[in-house]
Amino acid sequence: MTAHAVDIRDNTEPIDQNDLEYNALLSNLQGNILKGHGRDHTANIFVQFHPEQLDKAKDWIHDFAEKVTTAKVQLKENERFKRNRISGGIFKGLYVTAKGYDYFGTLDEKRPADASFRGGMENAELKDPKKEEWEPTFRELEIHIMILLGDDDKTKLSVEAAKIIEELRPLTLPTPPPNSDPPFYSPHIRIEYGNTIRNANGDGLEHFGYVDGVSQPLFFKDEFEKFKETATPSTGANLAWNPFAPLRLVLVDDPTTEVKHAFGSYFVFRKLEQDVRAFKKNEQDIATALDLENEDRELAGALVVGRFEDGTPVTLTNTDGLIGSGEANNFNYDNDRAGLRCPFHAHIRKSNPRGTGGAESLEDEKKHIMARRGIPFGLREVTPLIDSQPEQFPSGGGVGLLFQSFQANLKDQFEFIQQAWVNNPKFPFSNPAGNSGIDPIIGQGGTAADRDYNWPTKYGEPGEPTEASFAQFVKMKGGEYFFAPSIEGLKAL
Repeated sequence: MTAHAVDIRDNTEPIDQNDLEYNALLSNLQGNILKGHGRDHTANIFVQFHPEQLDKAKDWIHDFAEKVTTAKVQLKENERFKRNRISGGIFKGLYVTAKGYDYFGTLDEKRPADASFRGGMENAELKDPKKEEWEPTFRELEIHIMILLGDDDKTKLSVEAAKIIEELRPLTLPTPPPNSDPPFYSPHIRIEYGNTIRNANGDGLEHFGYVDGVSQPLFFKDEFEKFKETATPSTGANLAWNPFAPLRLVLVDDPTTEVKHAFGSYFVFRKLEQDVRAFKKNEQDIATALDLENEDRELAGALVVGRFEDGTPVTLTNTDGLIGSGEANNFNYDNDRAGLRCPFHAHIRKSNPRGTGGAESLEDEKKHIMARRGIPFGLREVTPLIDSQPEQFPSGGGVGLLFQSFQANLKDQFEFIQQAWVNNPKFPFSNPAGNSGIDPIIGQGGTAADRDYNWPTKYGEPGEPTEASFAQFVKMKGGEYFFAPSIEGLKAL
């Protein structure tokens, strides 16, 4: 941190979690924002309170605020786990929608001001399916809050979720007549469960089979130093990619409270369904079109995603010296300006061009990045499945990703990436062909031509590209924008 910085969020280097200067900030900040909570199982509980239960709802929020896992507690739990393998127990967070602030009657000047947050996801220009096509949770509920629970013990997590739902149930229903039997069901509480999938190395996967969450902004000194240790054996002291991010990337003032260093963050939740079998079949079609054989057929999927299934960036070759997990994120596209290794349309290049977008500097591009905290939903076989036999994979719906991210500005971060990069067939603008197509994974809208892609016929070699289409296998099923208040902000609701 620069001495005498005007704002504590304007740190110019990773922060030391033990620095007393940050104690108040971390003690009043919800966990999971600056560092993922790391639990393998999650429960997202969506709640619509009843108008007659306003006072009781406020009391419940105030009491639950004391149980929320703060960033400070989370960091201490992480240290205990690293030293003694002692689990920190159930992670707890609570996020509020714009309609939630309406429900609580919060004064306008005391509400988060982000225009996209206030408008809600249904009004965002993201080329999402129409709201009437969303799942009932997001179509029917006027969601006021979302509670996030996380634990490595799935049974323990389910018990805690049931306990909280039982507490909330009376607050979502009208006041019952005297001496009446309590109702046992509320249509205004819904739940989504997340379950981590891991490969043999313990890396987290998404359902298409690729290591996920590799590239994240790093805020803490210990994380950054660990990254450098694993990232630089082949590049010396130089970093091809610097993952450091200032706190301002995700933290904003919590307007609900006057307490100093009370910060919150805008939170995006999207349920993304994946058709794994159809994806794998199209992946094999690309491999055939490129005349790939045997183990080389895995390259086809890497050209779609931008990484091989183990997380290795496709823009790196074996001679680039891939070493350790840090190296998997220590790369840029300086040696691949023509897109002969990683196509311009590849998912990770469309969603993070690493200085090669062609419209902004690297510094400005990095301001759009989010802190992603997603987790898969639905179950699939954990045993390795053979890509060349797509019929083994789940067909249709039932599995996917609970996309979750934190950011300081919805329009300039989440919405910008989705609108200006992912859904824009002309991005990256550095593509000499002028049209890359939309992101083959999470891109939405566009024409059929926007899913006709140019693939390098020979990896890393110039020449006439191979043209082949790749369909849309991820469907957005609903979601919402939230604000993650500070602890004091929750108590002030």
